[in-house]
Amino acid sequence: MKNNIISRLDDAITVFGRFLRQAGCTVGPREIMSAIEASSHIEIHKKQDFKQALQATLISNSKNLYLFNHLFEIYWKNPDKLKRVSSILKKLNKSQSKQLEIKSMKEEIDDIYRKRDNSLNALDNKDESEVKPLDLSFYSPNELLKKKRFDSYTNQELEEAKKFINNRNWVLSKKRSRRLRRGYSAHKLDIRNTIRNNIFPFQDFSKLSWKEPKIKERPLVILMDISGSMDHYTRILMHFIHTLYLNGKKVEAFTFGTRLTRITKYIRYRNINDSIEKINNLVKDWSGGTRIGESVKTFNINWGRRVLGNGALVLMITDGWDTGDVKLLKKEFDRLSKSCHRLIWLNPNLGYQDFEPLTKGVQIMIEFVHKFLPIHNLNCLTDLADILFNMDSFKKVRFKS
Repeated sequence: MKNNIISRLDDAITVFGRFLRQAGCTVGPREIMSAIEASSHIEIHKKQDFKQALQATLISNSKNLYLFNHLFEIYWKNPDKLKRVSSILKKLNKSQSKQLEIKSMKEEIDDIYRKRDNSLNALDNKDESEVKPLDLSFYSPNELLKKKRFDSYTNQELEEAKKFINNRNWVLSKKRSRRLRRGYSAHKLDIRNTIRNNIFPFQDFSKLSWKEPKIKERPLVILMDISGSMDHYTRILMHFIHTLYLNGKKVEAFTFGTRLTRITKYIRYRNINDSIEKINNLVKDWSGGTRIGESVKTFNINWGRRVLGNGALVLMITDGWDTGDVKLLKKEFDRLSKSCHRLIWLNPNLGYQDFEPLTKGVQIMIEFVHKFLPIHNLNCLTDLADILFNMDSFKKVRFKS
């Protein structure tokens, strides 16, 4: 009897996932299997626990929360209305997709005509005998790829994005060290070399030697969220971290969901696939919940003094969906912000025009970060590199909605 109930519940969750997909949410077999697995670890007679489990596993975009809440009540309370509402949502989703497709086609057509006109102008100065048939496929896929969101990439576009990351020269922020080296500017007199060079002077004047500070690259510490809501961004960002490390950057990398895991020694492999395979075997909390406060506390206690020296920069990559203790989150973020040179928060949801810091966790984190940036496409990565290179040129500012 118990097995029959569990089987019926699994079927109901599967149909509910398809219902959300008809409404326009990004729900696939992986999310549905995660929801079924989550329901086996809770007391399903408690409505709030059951709802939170489905929300955490099926919804990866904060824009769909309002829709999820309404569809949850419709599906689990009044199944008789399911068919009628499902048909309405299906028509609405088709209408929205058609509008987006028309808009994309118009943009491509404008781009083709613009580049065709430029090509015709260039051909005006050539002989008619040299003129060849005009090729209309002039649009640049790289420019479109840079603006496209990571969570909408196809497999082919993902490979193109990886090539772009590999071919770019990533130059990060540098700092002046307390140690000195032989220099040419009048920063500090090098007394030893000055005396040595003037023991047997053959000139009528003394030649002075100088010292200047050494220039070193700042260490970079990356804390990346690998919870279910960040699943669409993890693969490409992991490739970005791996490329930074192979380019000779001083990188320390950590992942966190419900626990903190150091992955620095596994990104040292030359092959990115080998690195990801090792990390998959090491990390146990992929696509789960998020406890940012507890994870940052573990970092502050176990790793803060080891990796935050020498003016380190910290990149916090997360969408801010925290299910942990809010007071602990505030305390530990305050400590992290004071321990590093700059704390930068990279949030993929900031790429949406209607983004607002509504949750309590997001509002707390914003108070302590030095910079709040989007991380949803390749243009964001290139902008991030420019900002890191000029890191000391901006002051700590609070985000305003």
